[in-house]
Amino acid sequence: MFSNLISGLLPIFTVVFNLSYLLAGLVAMIFSVTSSMLQPLLGRWFDRTQTTWLLEGGLALNCIGMSLTGISPNYVILLFLVGTAGLGTAAFHPPAFSTVARSSTTARGGSLSIFLSGGNAGFFLGPLVAGGLVSTMGLNGTLVLLPIGLLTSLLLFKVRAVKQVSRIIPESGQPSNTRLLGLLATIAALRSTTIQVAVTFLPLYLVTRGESLFLATVVASVWLGTGVLGQIAGGHISDRIGRRPVIVFSLWVGGGLFYGFLMTGGLLSVLFLAASGAVLYGSWSVIVAMASEAAPNNVGAVGGLMLGFSIGVGGLAALGFGGVADRVGLNFAFSLFAAFALVGGLFALALPKHVVRTVSLPSSA
Repeated sequence: MFSNLISGLLPIFTVVFNLSYLLAGLVAMIFSVTSSMLQPLLGRWFDRTQTTWLLEGGLALNCIGMSLTGISPNYVILLFLVGTAGLGTAAFHPPAFSTVARSSTTARGGSLSIFLSGGNAGFFLGPLVAGGLVSTMGLNGTLVLLPIGLLTSLLLFKVRAVKQVSRIIPESGQPSNTRLLGLLATIAALRSTTIQVAVTFLPLYLVTRGESLFLATVVASVWLGTGVLGQIAGGHISDRIGRRPVIVFSLWVGGGLFYGFLMTGGLLSVLFLAASGAVLYGSWSVIVAMASEAAPNNVGAVGGLMLGFSIGVGGLAALGFGGVADRVGLNFAFSLFAAFALVGGLFALALPKHVVRTVSLPSSA
């Protein structure tokens, strides 16, 4: 939720700091890059040391940075605070992902879909919370969220102190499938380009179409909310029918539905947007599950790579989108960047039908 406050706050920052679309995109890029560049390294470190304090430490840093953005005195300080929040995200994700991925052998897609849908539920709430706070309390309202984030971090620390949340898993002796990981990273990057651009600029796009900020953030949150449901469904379906068909369907059909949103108006447009969110998000946990199966001995590092790489590429895409939108307008820019999901679907056709699961976990104590 803290991470996606940016989406709801960006229209206000654009006015307060008199930003072009390019500079608005830079805000999203700073968060994406800082939250992505350290994730593979921190994931590898976690695989070796099981340093679980990164969980609550990362969460606290994330909430501090984002809660203070509302009182930022200038654009430079805003970028610094957003970057700080991104570093917190980089610390949290690898140990969290590794813990969940290693907790299941027979239904990893379903397990990861539940975990990642928690993140998407937060993304769903982010624009809605930001819009509500700013509409009622002004930008200073973001400070209300600071104690909530810190108390959640403290609760996580206490739970971890009482009950061990991660186990060191013996290596399976199977090498990582680097070719498959590279293909999955490419697909994740293409998918993330469309997703991150939409997450960042949907409220701003809707405001330019004449909607109020609150209604714009509500509609954007609906898109993310249906994504939560789609992600849970996608993970469970992939455990039954395989990873590849779910990924291909998600990217092709989801991208097509997003074009339906761009080409229509009114309630029909909202329905297309909601459906595209459900379908596009349905592939994310499936991609991550397939990557963890391709590198069973480095689950934390691979989780950091997939999450970090996709977020980083998505942030760069947001910056590029801002530059394109300055020249050709938001609607045409969305039409261009939605095509990345369709290209990702083409690459997904090269995925193997099955990935052999090689991790054998001991039973819980």
